[in-house]
Amino acid sequence: MHLLLVEDDLGIGRFLQRGLLAEGYAVEWQQAGEPAYAALASRRYAAAILDLGLPDMDGVDLCRRARGAGIDTPICMLTARTTLEDRLAGFDSGADDYLCKPFAFAELLARLAVMLRRNAAVPARLVVGALALDPIARQATVAGVAIDLTPREFALLHCLVDHAGSAVSRDLLIDRVWGAHAAVTENIVDVYVGYLRRRFADHPDAPALLTVRGVGFAIRERAG
Repeated sequence: MHLLLVEDDLGIGRFLQRGLLAEGYAVEWQQAGEPAYAALASRRYAAAILDLGLPDMDGVDLCRRARGAGIDTPICMLTARTTLEDRLAGFDSGADDYLCKPFAFAELLARLAVMLRRNAAVPARLVVGALALDPIARQATVAGVAIDLTPREFALLHCLVDHAGSAVSRDLLIDRVWGAHAAVTENIVDVYVGYLRRRFADHPDAPALLTVRGVGFAIRERAG
């Protein structure tokens, strides 16, 4: 499940990106308002986490601008502004939730889960043949039998299923699963695809995980 993180503080941004990636989310991190707005306008995210004190614009203005353009991505504001007037201004601009710093990461996860359940645009399941993914519960089954996946394995499988039938580059998989700023090599993708293949080994109805030479990987329903 792909989240947009908008946070200019490098320490907080790295902490949130690492934590969310570890929970199986794909995270795109923007550090200013204009690129964040461009991302919201051009891509579909399950949710956005928005800091208000951005270097080029106020997060409240960014939220209001996005809502005025018809962008309905669920937004959780994450900010040090704690007064009632600040919270009301955030909700008035179109935010779905408002969490004050300092915060507990577990509470942020819980609030994200609530927003995602409320968002009808998030599909309940993603299906490729006998494989079904529940993006909110972050569970995978093959022919109704649960597969035990780590958060990173689930995030990788989710990205492949999002592009089912098409080749997905290693660069895109690294960006979605480890984060654009992660110090990892392309070989890590091959290692984790190997983990997924081993998870599928006991499930003959599982889709095929294919290596696409010169590009990356693809997931396809098995013929017959």
